[in-house]
Amino acid sequence: MQSGSVTFSRHAAAPVNGPAKPQVDSSEDLSPWSPSTADPWDKNKARHLARRAGFGLLPEEVETLERVGHALSIDLYLLVPGQRMPERGSYLLKTGEIVNLQNYTHQVAVWLYLMANSPWQLQEKMALFWHDHFATGTGSVPAVELIARSINLYRQRGMRSFRELVIRVASDPAMLYFLDNRLSTVRNPNENFARELLELHLMGVGNGYTEADIKDAARCFTGWSCAQDYVQFNTRTHDYGPKTVLGKSIDNSSLGRTEQAVIKDGTDVIDAALAHPATAKYVAKKIWEYFVYEAPSDTLVDQLAARWRAANYDIRTLMETILRSRAFFSTRAMRANIKNPVEYVVWPLRTLDVASNIRFLRVTNRFLQMGLPLLNYSGPDGLPDGQAWINSQNLINRTNFAEELIERRTRWQNSYLACGFDPEREILRKNLDTSTPVAIVDHFLDILIDGDVPPAVRQNLIQYMTATDNGTRNWNYAGNKTRELTQKVAGLVHLILALPEAHIN
Repeated sequence: MQSGSVTFSRHAAAPVNGPAKPQVDSSEDLSPWSPSTADPWDKNKARHLARRAGFGLLPEEVETLERVGHALSIDLYLLVPGQRMPERGSYLLKTGEIVNLQNYTHQVAVWLYLMANSPWQLQEKMALFWHDHFATGTGSVPAVELIARSINLYRQRGMRSFRELVIRVASDPAMLYFLDNRLSTVRNPNENFARELLELHLMGVGNGYTEADIKDAARCFTGWSCAQDYVQFNTRTHDYGPKTVLGKSIDNSSLGRTEQAVIKDGTDVIDAALAHPATAKYVAKKIWEYFVYEAPSDTLVDQLAARWRAANYDIRTLMETILRSRAFFSTRAMRANIKNPVEYVVWPLRTLDVASNIRFLRVTNRFLQMGLPLLNYSGPDGLPDGQAWINSQNLINRTNFAEELIERRTRWQNSYLACGFDPEREILRKNLDTSTPVAIVDHFLDILIDGDVPPAVRQNLIQYMTATDNGTRNWNYAGNKTRELTQKVAGLVHLILALPEAHIN
């Protein structure tokens, strides 16, 4: 890690509400998990599912998922309708904000709004994954609406056939601009896209292909261009000669100088890569690390890849295998990954039930300071996950966001998030015991981080709640006429959001 980085690790502290219930650590087991007396379906497992397959739960959803059980809960997440969003023009959010979709910051705000408010959580989470996997950015693409079109592609195709998704991405104007394939011709083939297709999108760097494969793959994709921001398969600039990619002979000259021949050359490259065992292993491992835990064993990756290939690269089948597996609900997977900036920003909006009335245009500015250039990657390899998100500057930006989130108002009106977080509403909703601060501290630790803190941290938070400015201890919530104690509760939430455990998903 670079200078100023901070290392986070899990601890073995018992949850606030008592000793942890024994769990079966089946972190290598892809067979379906089912609840038992020793390892029940409970609110922490429901939250785990929601944080990984989405961005957390709204307060009323916790009890709902607990009640319906794990099987139906997973079914609900796997319902992905492929809903599109407008790509240009103006749009009115339910928060009352009017966004201009030709504006980069406004497009980011719309996506954050959807991640926080959409009932189709896995649709947006998969779109976020594919956006990083097939990275593009406005720096090399002439209009942000083309990037928005890509995100709609991931919404519609991101849980269906991986083959069809890759073909659509290869012919997507945003990708054609970003990697310059729109300029690739028989006289001047551009190897950028062909290289990244094999290295980053399909097989992994140096994983079973040669430079000769890249050169011939580039020839196969000549003529894949765009005009008026829509794909064009140019029959005049395509190389119709024979090629060999990954040991597969590609010669579609019998189709003549036609669009069909241009398209078939490119899809033959994709099919050759999909037939190579490296592809299923590379992509399945990357999906596993994003949704479950880092560094799975080769044995698990081999099993997962074999199942995916047997399912003809159907993404929904892969995700169902993952989300239903014993490994997904194992102790190794629970609270094991570090939140990326999107997860850190959207999760408290849902958990604290402020996602429907916060100013997303201002949230976007805070979010972009945390290091994830949503819709604007500078390179084709996306960004690393895990510890890479944790350094001193990013932690400061996260803590500042958490502080603004719980404030009803700030000193600077232009930084006012207007989220409407009301601690009293949450206390009344759960009918918490306010005779001491203990129940309040335990409740917010529970809903925000599953109560996963060492006892000493919990005790410090209780002491914070009773401390006054003059150093004395006092607690009288019922007589709270000046709202000072309400502000204390807001401060408590800020402190919890700043804990190391709050950055663990």
